[in-house]
Amino acid sequence: MVLRSAITVVAALSMAGALSAGQPFHVMVVNDDGIDAPGLAALAEVLAADPAYRVTIVAPAEQQSVTGHAHVTRREVPVREHAPVAGSTAWSVGGTPATVVRLGLTALLVDDPPDLVVSGINRGENDGLGAWTSGTVAAAREAVLVGVPALAFSLQLNWDEPKPDFVAAARWAKPVVDAVRAGGLPTGVYLNVNIPRNTDSVRGYRLARMGVARPAVARFEPVRDEVGARWYRSRWRPPDETEPGTDNRALESGWVAIAPLGLDQTDYRALSTLQELELTDPEAVNPTVPFEDGVVMEGH
Repeated sequence: MVLRSAITVVAALSMAGALSAGQPFHVMVVNDDGIDAPGLAALAEVLAADPAYRVTIVAPAEQQSVTGHAHVTRREVPVREHAPVAGSTAWSVGGTPATVVRLGLTALLVDDPPDLVVSGINRGENDGLGAWTSGTVAAAREAVLVGVPALAFSLQLNWDEPKPDFVAAARWAKPVVDAVRAGGLPTGVYLNVNIPRNTDSVRGYRLARMGVARPAVARFEPVRDEVGARWYRSRWRPPDETEPGTDNRALESGWVAIAPLGLDQTDYRALSTLQELELTDPEAVNPTVPFEDGVVMEGH
């Protein structure tokens, strides 16, 4: 389905919602590249320049790419006021993107909740299976888990010679935000939006399903050996082949790829097949039960 504007994306998804009359739409902007990343600044700036929006930045203090949906649970999480980003109030949080979002929504902004969480713009694409490990996408997913609609934006790169144009990418991102502001999102759904690297020749918007093609390379390779240790480095390359109708194919074809993702991971196609599995109850077990006098008796 070719979508020439983000408004038609909303219509195609049968979204419903309404704006609060007379009130700026409050957007919490987060990312995984860190609060000083240029992609976050570009996205915040394009939104803050529109009086229809009020922007608050809550972002990781440091780079948190490829952290997936990890949470910080075994230590205290520091939060610090940050210099304004694009003229907007900003907070830096010492945690993963998912932690940042949950802390922002349940603590920092609990008395001033946002209408929407927008994550990005990430330095590098997060299409297809990349959504599983992406901190950018995890931030949007976490917002929906808390009950706030969310979008994730990523900019495709030429990894041999990366020259990201985040300002141009932000111009392509804003119509999607505008459309969601006007129409809302279905409950439990968030949008994973990937913008082509050649931002000056984008063909438009295309609604697509999440690609599941495996990466051409996804492994760890040995780097060096030392006494008592062996060192490895991660290697990754996107899929060589992509399927029609997927966000992978749309992105490679020059479209802004918009994939609606959901919280329900059930594979409904498999339910009927799995009904055929032959499952038997475990055999009765005679437990070993200690008596009060310390003598162990079998099968009591």
